Amino acid sequence: MAKSMRCKRVKRLRAIRREIVEKESFTLTREDAKSAAIEAALAAPKLPVRQPPVSPFMEIATPSSESAPATVDNDSDVEMDDEKKNKSLKPIGRKLKKKFKMGMKNRRSKGVLRGKRN
Repeated sequence: MAKSMRCKRVKRLRAIRREIVEKESFTLTREDAKSAAIEAALAAPKLPVRQPPVSPFMEIATPSSESAPATVDNDSDVEMDDEKKNKSLKPIGRKLKKKFKMGMKNRRSKGVLRGKRN
């Protein structure tokens, strides 16, 4: 019976020590680490902000009032040309993909969408 009481007492002491060590060391180290990081960040010298290098390509020339209407006309011409090109650049939709796959099932053909070539 003395042995079982001794084991229980040792276990209880170990548990108490473990709790004390965990609580103190964990909370203290975590709080210390937080405060040390904050102090280091505040004490660090401020870094100078670098300005981006000035390049001639990045400069924006302001158009004069005489050349402004000419650019609007050119923009509309470009938009018209873009509409023609956009039709060929549009992605194939879900229905067209299905048609294309159905046509590709026939191994001898090139597909429904490509058309027959003589």
